[in-house]
Amino acid sequence: MASASSLTARQTSNTNEAINKIVSDLDIAMHKVGPKILTLQAQQKFSDATIGEQMRILGTAFFKADVSLARTPVSSGSTTVRPTNEDISVIYGEVMQLFSSHLSGVIPTGAVPHFSDMVKILDPIVANATLQLNITSPGSLIFVKRVMVDARQFLASEGFNSTSAALGYPI
Repeated sequence: MASASSLTARQTSNTNEAINKIVSDLDIAMHKVGPKILTLQAQQKFSDATIGEQMRILGTAFFKADVSLARTPVSSGSTTVRPTNEDISVIYGEVMQLFSSHLSGVIPTGAVPHFSDMVKILDPIVANATLQLNITSPGSLIFVKRVMVDARQFLASEGFNSTSAALGYPI
């Protein structure tokens, strides 16, 4: 059983710098994978193999973020010291917007017949990272939910139900 003093110490430390690094690394991964997906689409090279590889890379990036965030003590956060809580939320919001926009063109092509199977694997990984961010950086999803209002339609239509729920949208 944890003592009150150890809980207080954990809850009063600002770990935003560590959280920001984790979320920024995920953003970098999304900025690498996203253009690859768009290039595959432009070149009409969508297939289970080509998109499957990109989904695997995304899964690895979100899983790494989830594990890293789980190892980071809960942040007391800050609204004045950089990186602020808002800085972290903005970056994660961008990650989720890019995630949604880059994958939104896959199903309409009909070229990736097993995309829904890939989504079933990736969805809980993205949802877990999203939930863990909100645990490690309490309240961080408030902004993300707002910026994802339009993209939630994509999440629902493509089967990202756990991710949608993690962001606070009804399923």
